[in-house]
Amino acid sequence: MGRRKGGWRGPNEPGEFPTLGWVVIDWIEAHLVIPDGPQRGAPYLLTDEMAQHLLHAYRLKPDATVHPRFPRPVDGLVYYGSQLRRSQKWGKDPFNAARCCAHALGPVQFDGWDADGEPVGRPVDTPWIQIAATSDDQTDNTFRPLFRMLSEGPLADTPGLDIGETRIKLPNGDGWIEPVTAAARSRLGNPITFASFTETHLMCERDGGLGLARAMKRNLAGMGGSWAEVTNAWDPSENSAAQQTAASKAPGVYIDHRAAQLPSLTPVEFDDDAVVLERIVVKYGDSCRRAGGWVDETAILAQIRDKATGEAEARRYFLDEVTTGERPAVDVTRWHALAHPDELLGRGTPVALGFDGSRSRDDTALLACRISDGRWFRIGVWNPDDYGGKVPEPLVDRAMRDAVSAYQVWHVIPDPYKWQTSIDRWAGEFGTNPAGKPIVVEFPTNVERRMDAAIELWETAFRHGEGQFSHDGDPAVTEHALNAAVALGGRKAPREDDDLPVSDRYKKIVKKKRGLKIDSFVAGILATWGRGLAIEHGALTEEVEPWAILA
Repeated sequence: MGRRKGGWRGPNEPGEFPTLGWVVIDWIEAHLVIPDGPQRGAPYLLTDEMAQHLLHAYRLKPDATVHPRFPRPVDGLVYYGSQLRRSQKWGKDPFNAARCCAHALGPVQFDGWDADGEPVGRPVDTPWIQIAATSDDQTDNTFRPLFRMLSEGPLADTPGLDIGETRIKLPNGDGWIEPVTAAARSRLGNPITFASFTETHLMCERDGGLGLARAMKRNLAGMGGSWAEVTNAWDPSENSAAQQTAASKAPGVYIDHRAAQLPSLTPVEFDDDAVVLERIVVKYGDSCRRAGGWVDETAILAQIRDKATGEAEARRYFLDEVTTGERPAVDVTRWHALAHPDELLGRGTPVALGFDGSRSRDDTALLACRISDGRWFRIGVWNPDDYGGKVPEPLVDRAMRDAVSAYQVWHVIPDPYKWQTSIDRWAGEFGTNPAGKPIVVEFPTNVERRMDAAIELWETAFRHGEGQFSHDGDPAVTEHALNAAVALGGRKAPREDDDLPVSDRYKKIVKKKRGLKIDSFVAGILATWGRGLAIEHGALTEEVEPWAILA
């Protein structure tokens, strides 16, 4: 057959490695068709990004050999599994459908080296492919394009190939391509040679998906088979199959995450259309329209900005950020139960002030937190739409000065974003509190470590209720609180004494939907943080100097 035993020929250029990927690529493009869209029925041509994935996924060991008696599909390969993580509509499911077709009929099994030291592939002897997901709808995402690739392309008339709409019988009656879900465990003992795992970010313990993936991978290991995952970014609180695959860092699994080193967009960046559009283009790569692909980046941006799309959902599915699902920041019933709308804040009352400022897009808010019992009182909330599109800085400055004059202000906790000049002026004029500590303590809310601590402090107070937290029932503050959600952001530095299952990521406050306002709620959290500082500085003791109203 012209085979040689010496192994690979060696690299012709720096970085080259032996791979069966070129053989697989040629077979896919010669035998499969585009399954849907305006080009349906045309040859299925891989993008450069897809081709690069296959070159790595089918990488060979330079000294690979074929077992003389019992060759297996995975023999000679560096990787027995792969994970492809990309944004929604990148084309992951048709791509994995193409791989399933190749493993059913194509030359995906290493069969030695030709006379020139190039790898040779051949079809698997008795291929059996399963497409796994947690539901029938999800398996359809891969099986439906696979059905069309085979039934509408050059392979449709292959002798012995029975292309059914729910299951495909392979030639010679030796194998199948079939979908399987967590509810169909009776099929898990079949001698499968390849598995496609669809949407593994959704395969979790609660729905049986995690157990399904584990069982199938064990079965594949026994048969010498291989597998491929396609997934979106996952919710780190769910411990999904996708998350476990990525975290395991197994040397036999090829992990392909596009531009994974990019940091998560800050809240300010997320609100900037130009920044988000740039991130879309990076994450979608050559599937983007501006790169000649099918994904309209402006349509993706519009979907992100749709109020029906939550921020966490947009980050995970379109921007490929590993972000937790959101939960409401407050329990509605408890929030209303802790309202005291009839009480005024008395002159000279010890308080801490929280300030969250904007200039033109969001509201600017100033709240007081009474030190004795943690009750919030609205000082002012300014909507720029009420002032010609711009927050009235003189009114905000006057309200801040009035508050410092009217109450015993231990701390002002401002987010300095876009208000640095005013904050510097306030810090210079307000001086120190009765404990000799600076009244103004800047608190950048985009510093995840600090904001996480502030959220934890407020949540503890909210759970305790009366005596640690309540509020004056202000409608704007209530609206903002009910608009807010808690999500998980970046990863914390590890701590030996921290064993909580979700404690490895920082909490952050986000909007439930784009366009909602949450600013006075954030100001209240800052005020609660200021109350905590004041208590540390002795605000609840009698050992501090008497307070005097500023002139």
